[in-house]
Amino acid sequence: MRMSRKNDIVLFVIMVSFWALNYPLVKFALNYVDSFTLLFYRILISLVGVLIIFNRKLRFNIRRNEIIPLFILSMLNVFIFMELWFIAETTISSSLSAILIYTYPVISTLLSIIFLKESYNRYVILGIILGFSGVIVIFFHGLISGLGIGVLIAFLGSVSWASGTIYYKKYLGGTERETTNFYQFAFAIVPALMVAGVFQPNITLFEPNLTFLIIVIIIGFPGTAIAYYAFLHLNREYRVSTISSFLFLVPALSVIFSIFLLNEIPSVYEIAGLLLVSIGIIFSAKGINK
Repeated sequence: MRMSRKNDIVLFVIMVSFWALNYPLVKFALNYVDSFTLLFYRILISLVGVLIIFNRKLRFNIRRNEIIPLFILSMLNVFIFMELWFIAETTISSSLSAILIYTYPVISTLLSIIFLKESYNRYVILGIILGFSGVIVIFFHGLISGLGIGVLIAFLGSVSWASGTIYYKKYLGGTERETTNFYQFAFAIVPALMVAGVFQPNITLFEPNLTFLIIVIIIGFPGTAIAYYAFLHLNREYRVSTISSFLFLVPALSVIFSIFLLNEIPSVYEIAGLLLVSIGIIFSAKGINK
């Protein structure tokens, strides 16, 4: 199913633009706080943002059989995924982090075949092979550059996010988007605070720098609260493979943002990996049949 509706196209453009901008902004934010504190504030701002924007549409009395699925989604889609991403970005460039995280569409396509029983053809197999070839190229470069751990952590973050997407589609597709978006942050806020408290066990956790606050508000409000609503909406309205086929735009834009904002010039290996992953995304998603 093609994204032809005007509102959905607008949502997609907003989602892609802010997700691409998030990667260099995270790098800026990590100059002020550790990755665990950043996660706590991102979730906090996102939660407040969802409450402000979607308050009238939220359903707070969730059913008992929704609690565990929403908690699992929260861990996969928010807590684990974002923390792995932030940890990775303390050791590798923001552009490299974006490229690795956005192997997510290739992984989610593979998982959608296994768990959602989406049919496929030879183009899907080719796309998956190309996508993972890009990861291998980047991982090889990471090993010889001493960045292997950061590359691996970012890739594991991608696996967590892809797993969360499939889990949402399979078990929570019928739950209201606004409610799902709210609870995936609500369930993650306490674990995030506990972990941040362990690594920043003093009052400075609650005395953030003003510049950091401005950055994290951009990351947490349009870059997370609104963008995740768009993501959940689009994944409910369209097939996972349809949305995934366009997500190569995020790392491509993120590389451009990182060049201008951080003066990060991607290596030949990173560009090669990005091209392989992007082609893999297109093939693996477009090759899936109804």
